[in-house]
Formats: sequence, C-alpha cells, structure tokens
Amino acid sequence: MVIDLSGLMAGGKGSVKDISLRDGDLLVVPQQRQEVTVIGEVQNGSSRLFAENLRRDDYIRLSGGTTRKADKGRIYVVRADGSVMAQQEGWLRRNYDVAMQPGDTIVVPLDTERMPRLPFWQAVTQIVYNLAVSVAAINSF
Repeated sequence: MVIDLSGLMAGGKGSVKDISLRDGDLLVVPQQRQEVTVIGEVQNGSSRLFAENLRRDDYIRLSGGTTRKADKGRIYVVRADGSVMAQQEGWLRRNYDVAMQPGDTIVVPLDTERMPRLPFWQAVTQIVYNLAVSVAAINSF
C-alpha cells in the first residue's frame, strides 16, 4: 500500500488518515532515488540521473525518442510514491508539461488503436468499391 507520509503525520493520531497496524506489519521507507526512468515505446528504455532543468520530453528524447507505435497523447508519469501524473486537458488547451522529480518513471504506452497500413487501405478500397457499385446501380435506373 502506498501512503502519503506527510499527510499522515499532519493528521495526527486518531485522524481520518491514521492507519492501523497489526502484529507482523512492516513499514518500509525506501531511500530517496536519484534517477528518472523512461520505459515503454521508446527507442532505448533507460534511467538517467535527475536534473532539475530537464522536463518529461527531454528525458524521452534522451532515450532515443518514441517509436512509431507510441501513443504520444497518453504518456504519463508514475511518481516514486505511486501516484500517477497524466497530461492535463482543458477546454481548448492541453498541458503536456509535467515537473519531474527524482524517482519518477515516465511511461510511453503502446497505441493500441493504431491500425496497420495494409488492413487500413484494404478497408478504404472496399468502401470506395462499394460506393462505386452503389452509384453505378442507381445510375442504371
């Protein structure tokens, strides 16, 4: 389970955020990680030392950029605490700029809706053929 330690400490004992522990439970606080990892549909998945001046897209470029199969509109960042930062969308704007932190993982997902070229053009030519046959049938009356 991922917990927000700062919120837990601020709430104090007996607060809504207080967590009950049982015998045998173990609380592990990992060391602060110093890298940012890029995985998924990139040319070369990698981990780089965190640099304050680098943004999400900079780390992706340092990993060779995205592949043709990448879903560039659905890239997200998993924080070290387990929270997920997706792109912010609003009316007439999209914000792809996510401030990076040490320990973040950038995930570039596969575009599952992408249609391969040959089946796409087969479908298009089939539709055009059916339209041409329909027009020819209507004109024959």
